[in-house]
Amino acid sequence: MAFRGLTRGLFQLVTHRRLYSSISTQVFARKPIVTNQRFLPYRSFSSVQTNEDAYQDLNRFLDKEIQLEKSAQKHPSTLPTIQGFQVQSNGPEVTLTRQSGNDKVTVKFNVTNTVNAMDSDQDAGLDAAGQQKFGDETATQPSSQLKSRPTFNVDISRGGQTLSFLCSYLPQDYPHAPELGQVGENEHQRGGRSDQEDQLEDFQIDEFAIHEGEWTEKVYSADCAVIDGELYDKLLNILEEHGIGEEFANQLIDYSTAYEHRQYIGLLEKLQKFTKK
Repeated sequence: MAFRGLTRGLFQLVTHRRLYSSISTQVFARKPIVTNQRFLPYRSFSSVQTNEDAYQDLNRFLDKEIQLEKSAQKHPSTLPTIQGFQVQSNGPEVTLTRQSGNDKVTVKFNVTNTVNAMDSDQDAGLDAAGQQKFGDETATQPSSQLKSRPTFNVDISRGGQTLSFLCSYLPQDYPHAPELGQVGENEHQRGGRSDQEDQLEDFQIDEFAIHEGEWTEKVYSADCAVIDGELYDKLLNILEEHGIGEEFANQLIDYSTAYEHRQYIGLLEKLQKFTKK
């Protein structure tokens, strides 16, 4: 329960707030991709280049890129487990279910746009161009260096009603408890951080609501940044008793990271098939 002593004041220190106030299927909505790329006023192309040349060039690159991504998979054959939950997936959408006494617990998330590139930049040995050598060509850094940290919905259903939570992971720069940052003499260190700290994750409740039947836009949801701190802690306890705690948070990231990597490799393979038509 390392992070469970959150109060209203500490909760308001978290700067990564959600930009929406709905608690249901928005987690599955496609978000715009924002980059820091600097755009030039024009792009110059070779006058002799044809579409066929571009497809062939892309296909040759994908041969090596797909091989690189597959070799970087940490779970190439079997996905990590999430203890106590049954897992179903449909494309990028994942649904977890379990029975907790008389309550049915459902967790939903989508792995699209959930990878934070900042996680890998600190640990990966990239050159100035942000690339690594692969044979005589260059390839992007393997996505196994990244973590998928999705926003997720939790529904607890009982007696015809559903208590819904919108949850997100705490920012990577959130101040950890001092004892968690200590490294024993025999602990393996990477870049000054212990393996234990690398794997430590926790989440926050962004919003909660109660509704009957399916969630609709007419359901009121409360922003947890402005509720009483004691109430917030008791809501965390409800989730903990239903199997949604720190261990779950780590297992979900392990699963989501491996599953997102599979989805990315699948996308590259579809792109390669497209170039060969």
